[in-house]
Amino acid sequence: MSQQDCCPVKDLQWTQRVVDNQYADIYFCASCGHLHRTEKYAVPTRFPYQGRCINCGGDQRESAEGLRCIQCSKTALEDKDIHDRLATLHPSREYLQAAEALTGLGRHVLALKLATAEIRWGRDPINGMITRIHTLEALGEYDRALDEAYEWSEREGAPPDVWGVIANLEAGVGNLKGATTALERGLNMHPERYDWWTDYAEIMCHLDDRPNSLRSAQKALRADNPDLVQRSLSIIAEVGERYYANGQYAEALGACSLANEHQEQITALAWLRARIAATNNDMEYLVKWLEVTVELDPNHIEAETMLAPYKKKKSGWFGRW
Repeated sequence: MSQQDCCPVKDLQWTQRVVDNQYADIYFCASCGHLHRTEKYAVPTRFPYQGRCINCGGDQRESAEGLRCIQCSKTALEDKDIHDRLATLHPSREYLQAAEALTGLGRHVLALKLATAEIRWGRDPINGMITRIHTLEALGEYDRALDEAYEWSEREGAPPDVWGVIANLEAGVGNLKGATTALERGLNMHPERYDWWTDYAEIMCHLDDRPNSLRSAQKALRADNPDLVQRSLSIIAEVGERYYANGQYAEALGACSLANEHQEQITALAWLRARIAATNNDMEYLVKWLEVTVELDPNHIEAETMLAPYKKKKSGWFGRW
């Protein structure tokens, strides 16, 4: 069955399988399940130290043609030639760019090969290493990914980025203590990494460590990245809501105040401020924050309903609203 006559509504995707004891990128239709293509590759699941084959990860031995893999029988020159040809899948012909593009398509097996090639022969081995670890994770090789990341962190001259990689891996397997420890190590070296402060704040929020969550989120508000700022404000709003739900209104108000001018830009914070004002019988601030809430979200029924009795009548003969 060809790709064209697969089914009336095709949903073509890449996934991974082990076929004949080899990893394979599988191209299939998610609508009907038809398999369109299977691409099997030898993959280097072992770290690519010198003396190991980049093609399959096997040990290399000296031969008449130079280093040769005792597992796949490829020489070092053949090894490089294979990966140079695979890199031509990307217009740049660069290992790393090809690996990143393949990752975006879901072709993780081939991406792993090219990310590993970047570590050995490319111009950016650090990002090659990061891509390799994330690709191992995508293939379900969590233990290998963590082992390589921790081993990398112990090498002299390891970049601080490794701690962010470890934190993501540990969080992915549910080890929040390991994730926070890794983030703390990284932040001690690079306190300006606001993305790590945001990650740390989210973990602290998940653990209901409210003071640490708020402190970390407040630091992340310094970021130039709007997405990080938005994530941090969401954390502050969540912690504020938890305080409010517990009747800790002063603490809820304190959480909101950490957002400074952002309070008038985020519906969740403005709505929380309005309800805090209501509990404190502060009508002036109640009206102010209800008006801000409705301005930010004209479809906010609760705020609109609460604001209705306080709307001023318009001037005129008939005193219309």
